[in-house]
Amino acid sequence: MKIFKIPVLLVSALLLAACDPAALQGGPDVAVIDLAAVAKATGQEEEIRIQAEEARNELTKQLQQLAVSLEEQLKAERDKIGINPTEADAQRLQTLSIQAQQQINSAQAQAQAQASLLEQQLVNDYRDKVEPLAKDVASKLGASIVVTADANVVWFDPAVDITDEVIAAWRAAPAENGIDKGAPEVEQVEEQPAAESAEQAVEEESSTAEEVAEDTVDTPTE
Repeated sequence: MKIFKIPVLLVSALLLAACDPAALQGGPDVAVIDLAAVAKATGQEEEIRIQAEEARNELTKQLQQLAVSLEEQLKAERDKIGINPTEADAQRLQTLSIQAQQQINSAQAQAQAQASLLEQQLVNDYRDKVEPLAKDVASKLGASIVVTADANVVWFDPAVDITDEVIAAWRAAPAENGIDKGAPEVEQVEEQPAAESAEQAVEEESSTAEEVAEDTVDTPTE
């Protein structure tokens, strides 16, 4: 059961600093950096991709386990009812199946949200590591603002490009930089026993039916 597809990580879309339109005139106090180039040259692009994929694989595994667990519960209920179910038993099995599918759908949405959040955290971690390096390089060159070389910048003088200098600064201090390695931490997808969920639904339906019946009896007729 394939749940996820790994999206293309657009690191270059994240701004290192707010782009001031007035600053994009090519003045000497502006420096430009290509975040995607830095990420690729320093191996962070690949590291982010690997960790995001590991997280998605773990979440997919959890979803598969959840699906198996719910199917086992459904099978147990079918076996308990037997080959000649009553109308009430058939209704209960239908409710059980609906509840199980709803739980799987909810878990998939939860897992997708977790995966997206983790990817964003990885990118933010990378950005936080680049920012002080870019600031230091830009300050030495007399620049007071750093913008990214993205679609918002129509043109810039290559002389203000500090990408190579930031890459060199990153490589000069490898122990302090880089995305933290290790198994990605993901929350467990929530599981509620399908049988319990179905029983609650049936009880709620029965309770509602009883209330309607009582109201009907208590209502005086003209």
